[in-house]
Amino acid sequence: MPPLNNRTTAPALKPEVSSMAHLLTRIVALIDDLVAVLNEEIPLVEERKRVEHAELLKRKQRLTLDYRASLKAVVLQPELLQQVPEDLRIKARVAGDKLAEASERNARVLRAIMTASQRLVQSIVAIVKDEVLPKSGYQNIQAGQMANSYSPTCKPVTVYQTV
Repeated sequence: MPPLNNRTTAPALKPEVSSMAHLLTRIVALIDDLVAVLNEEIPLVEERKRVEHAELLKRKQRLTLDYRASLKAVVLQPELLQQVPEDLRIKARVAGDKLAEASERNARVLRAIMTASQRLVQSIVAIVKDEVLPKSGYQNIQAGQMANSYSPTCKPVTVYQTV
């Protein structure tokens, strides 16, 4: 009669490698959350939902900081990364590619929105300047009335006069 617990199991991982595998699994989950946040951000910005976007931005910043800290921990131990199972490394690589695509798309849309906003502000400033500032140089209304009269209180003034 064969033994009951004759199951084939994967070889046990060393504790350090196990913690690195756990860290990689956590990074993949962080990346998935970050990609979801990046994809949610675009419609919120386009629809000008400022309150929801502010909350999402806080979450995005938290996830980014967690991701950066986790990535630093992996970079500090590259030899352990090589001992992690290949399927987990492939998952991490695929997740990283998804994050790169989502980040590029998000940055492109946010840049386009920022450029449009800057152009709008520049157009408004130009219109206000045209409305408020005089159109042709300096004009003195009283100068025309006093063109041929002498005033003893007015003295000629020079620019950049030194005393």
